[in-house]
Amino acid sequence: MGGILSSLNTSYTGLQAHQVMVDVTGNNISNASDEFYSRQRVSIRPGKPIYHPHYNLGSGVSIETIARIHDEFVFSRYRNANEEAQFFDTHFTFLREASAFFPEIDGVGIYNDLEQYFNSWKDLAKNPSDPAQKQVLAKDAQTLIKNIVDTRHRLEILQKKASDELETIVKEVNQNAKEIAEINKRLKEMEDALEFKQANELRDRRDELEFNIQALMGANIFKGHLKSDYAIHPMRVDFDDDYILNVGGGFNIVDGSIHHPLVSNKDESSLSLNKVYFQNNDFKHVDITDKIIQGKAGSLIALYNSGFDGSPVGKIQDYINQLDIFTKGFIEATNAIYSQSASKFIKSDRLDIVRTNALSDTNYNIREGSFDIIVYATTGEEMVRKTINIERITTINDVINAINANTDDNKNNNPLDDVDDYFSASFDDVSQEFVIQAKDPAKGFYIGIRDNGSNFTGAFGLNKFFEGSSARDIALYSEYAKDSTLIRPWVAPVNGNFEVANMMQQLQYDDVDFYTNKLEKKTMRITEFFQFLAGRVATQTEQAQRTKETKDSVLSAIKKEHLAISQVSIDEEMVNLIKFQGGYAANAKVITAIDRMIDTLLGMKQ
Repeated sequence: MGGILSSLNTSYTGLQAHQVMVDVTGNNISNASDEFYSRQRVSIRPGKPIYHPHYNLGSGVSIETIARIHDEFVFSRYRNANEEAQFFDTHFTFLREASAFFPEIDGVGIYNDLEQYFNSWKDLAKNPSDPAQKQVLAKDAQTLIKNIVDTRHRLEILQKKASDELETIVKEVNQNAKEIAEINKRLKEMEDALEFKQANELRDRRDELEFNIQALMGANIFKGHLKSDYAIHPMRVDFDDDYILNVGGGFNIVDGSIHHPLVSNKDESSLSLNKVYFQNNDFKHVDITDKIIQGKAGSLIALYNSGFDGSPVGKIQDYINQLDIFTKGFIEATNAIYSQSASKFIKSDRLDIVRTNALSDTNYNIREGSFDIIVYATTGEEMVRKTINIERITTINDVINAINANTDDNKNNNPLDDVDDYFSASFDDVSQEFVIQAKDPAKGFYIGIRDNGSNFTGAFGLNKFFEGSSARDIALYSEYAKDSTLIRPWVAPVNGNFEVANMMQQLQYDDVDFYTNKLEKKTMRITEFFQFLAGRVATQTEQAQRTKETKDSVLSAIKKEHLAISQVSIDEEMVNLIKFQGGYAANAKVITAIDRMIDTLLGMKQ
């Protein structure tokens, strides 16, 4: 029942409530610089009234809870916007570095080296017997080769850098996820939904960890039983349970207070790039690398993924592949021309073929067509020519038998002046080399091969100028690297013949086949293909930059919306501090007045 003491208690509750309000306001001001601190407000309600027969008398104020002002839906949009911004920021950073490997400045890079290389062949055609010009050609060829090999190596280093960064991200995600699981456990212990008891600081810390994980790897976060409270703030949506955080489109790394860690391991490819695995309760690992398509990790995987085991090919690996395709097409086109230069002996690269398998079924770009075997006298005169046809089912044995066949190649009924009378072909099963050699080397006959659309000479490296089959292993033929004077500018072996040098310099204007695979090819000039590759890198870099700028703008707008709800405003808090201080002082005056009333009452009794 009421009375003077109950009046004292009513004012005392007001005094306590305003003291708490001042404390909360001070806490807000103290944490104003923390982006992930959500400003807090004291939620109050009138105390349980004292019931009288004719009226109900209020008994002061009751503190319901101290709630943070947080809108989970707006914060979710903020996390998503930041995740997208991180994805494209990472993409642009790496692509910008990759684009520096393909400079478009005059006088710099592979394109310039190609021009210098072809100009050296042009100069050799003007003076084919000059050893100094051959030395210049060898030097320019090796400069071009070095730039191609270095560019590929730098792309591989960039690819490895992205892979190593993913390993660091997995460790950080695990650390943050483990802490979230611990927080969820503590929230169960510290909070009480029925009594509106909330652990605001823990929830702020969990928000920060969620923000970090989503930026790093992308994440889906599910929270049950969200509550809103218009009385505290019109945009407040907070308080939850049944917490789940998953990555990769459905792999729960946090399920309430349980943490399922991720694992990163190197794949079995030659590059040993990192893959991400989800660890089940039975400790078995599930490969989720291709399912991570968001955040910084998703961006890194989309950049460096090698395509090993059928996984998608990343952009950096695509640049490496395209550079290999360019280099292989350049090598084969060059060697196809150079194989026409007559020599005393012809030998292929080490071949990965089986005698009885069709050449079209091998990994070499052999097409249906033909090539000519031409035998020259020591004077340079053409003595005999034989055409070898390559069909869909032709094997290396068929080629050897056709070259060695006793046919009337000159059509003169003379059985002693055909190709098989001067040279014989063979395939060594140990060295895996296809060889055409003179039957009587002492006679000094020369042999050359002219391809007619089969790519037999270019694919197998017969009479080659370049060694290798990709940007990784391209090299000037070792004999020419040792002694450049051995370079042959002729077709027929006579001084003054410079047909090969002419065809080499003309190659820059001719269409060349560049094989993506055995069934897909691009036909264009050598310089055009390189410009296509460089343009691809530049275009994708520019697209990443434009998208990054757009995502940054979206992030900035959503961040402002989130901060407008949750961030501490010093001006607002100072106004509240004055208001709460006044309320505290007013309640203190009421208590003072009641104290005097009690003194009066006691005096009357005396």
